[in-house]
Amino acid sequence: MPSLFPLRASQRPAMILVALGLVSEGVYLAYVLLFPLTTYGHATRPYDMEQIAHDRYWMGGAWVVGLALLFGAYLIALRRVEITAGSLRVILAFSLVFGLTLILLYPVTATDLFQYVMRARVQVVYGANPLSVPPSRFPGDPLLPFVGEWKDILSPYGPAWELLAGLIARLGFIGAVSGAMAYKLVALLAYWVCLAGLFRGTGGEPRALLFFAWNPLVLLQGLGNGHNDLVMLAWMVLALVFWARWGNWLLATVSLSLAVLTKASAAVMAPLLLVAVLGAQATWRQRGTVFLGMASLGVGLMLLAYLPFWPPWESMAGVLDEMSRRYTYTIAATLRLGLRDLLSPGVAWEVPRVIGQLLFLTVYGWALVQVWRRRLDLASAGFLAYFVYLVVGASYRIWYPIWLVPLAALRLTPAVRWRTFLFCLTSEFSIVFFYYVWRWYWPAASWLQIHLLTIPWQFGLPLLLPIWLRRRRGD
Repeated sequence: MPSLFPLRASQRPAMILVALGLVSEGVYLAYVLLFPLTTYGHATRPYDMEQIAHDRYWMGGAWVVGLALLFGAYLIALRRVEITAGSLRVILAFSLVFGLTLILLYPVTATDLFQYVMRARVQVVYGANPLSVPPSRFPGDPLLPFVGEWKDILSPYGPAWELLAGLIARLGFIGAVSGAMAYKLVALLAYWVCLAGLFRGTGGEPRALLFFAWNPLVLLQGLGNGHNDLVMLAWMVLALVFWARWGNWLLATVSLSLAVLTKASAAVMAPLLLVAVLGAQATWRQRGTVFLGMASLGVGLMLLAYLPFWPPWESMAGVLDEMSRRYTYTIAATLRLGLRDLLSPGVAWEVPRVIGQLLFLTVYGWALVQVWRRRLDLASAGFLAYFVYLVVGASYRIWYPIWLVPLAALRLTPAVRWRTFLFCLTSEFSIVFFYYVWRWYWPAASWLQIHLLTIPWQFGLPLLLPIWLRRRRGD
């Protein structure tokens, strides 16, 4: 029977996207209704999802079902929908709707938002340096309980971020709820800067924009939890576009310097950009001039940013501590736990870290050579470096794979897209092990046992599943 309202072929992709967008928005709205920021943000201490749900196991189940729907809708949109120019408006419209909805979500899987607010209070309310003074120095502050285990730890962020945080606090956003919402608005702005950069960098290719804009990990961790990684990525994407699109090394250097001064993780891109720019110069004299210009800009911006937090060697302590002294859920951490009964504590601590560093440096050195020879573009080299960094590093958080997403969007090959999708999926679903398996069903499990459950899922699937599928197809 013919349809009463037949759709033209050009309309069908957009209508399918609308349906998938509505499914995703329904999940995000349900999450906000379950975990509203305006309710739990007024508590006397922070709560995570397991503590809010307590014995209401159905809430945890609802979150997991929601994740399945989100990643399912995202995958269908990427694989089944023929993206047309008309679909671009749908992609961008739902991106705005998702972002505005998630501003109201309580950060149930990471409470870094409240750390941002508290460290800004250290700077603005108490007039202290948040890069060298821990929050615990102010025991009477009402927001101190929201910092949790981080109260004695110095800020792991850069001066550009703390300057921005101080500006937000000076505008009056110093409460748990008002501050959290202010940082979420900053994250939303950074998200849209990333989209604008990707639009320019890909020539407005809708599928590349969809890959970033509708990614559930980007939305839940970047906007729902308000992580400042999105601010770092906004500067990084601008740097890539300034160089790859316009060949402007000056603006690229400024943007990447601001990314590094926001969060040190962006430093992975700095040597790659330097080599790409120098390799594009015609003579060694030009290379020397450009090198001096890039170095002067980078060092000058660093000194300016650290000037309010002088001296920098004291204000860098939190960043160095985060980079060198922490183990979280990683392959290296699992090896360390397995080795601690066989080796001395010091050796068990250092061996996995050193092995990971050597592996990273080997791949990174190869990537630098390929960029110099112009056999590898900057975005692809950055993706490879970050992917290896995440796999072999000692420190990992479930939102770190969002670093890969804009780089993958700029060079959207099937292999890159598939690995990035899997990494985002396994990281977001790893909360099942942290919250539900460990706290509800197996509370007596040791750290090693939980690592042996989590790590094969979190890293094994993105590493091995694409290889297995390729061999199965006979590629």
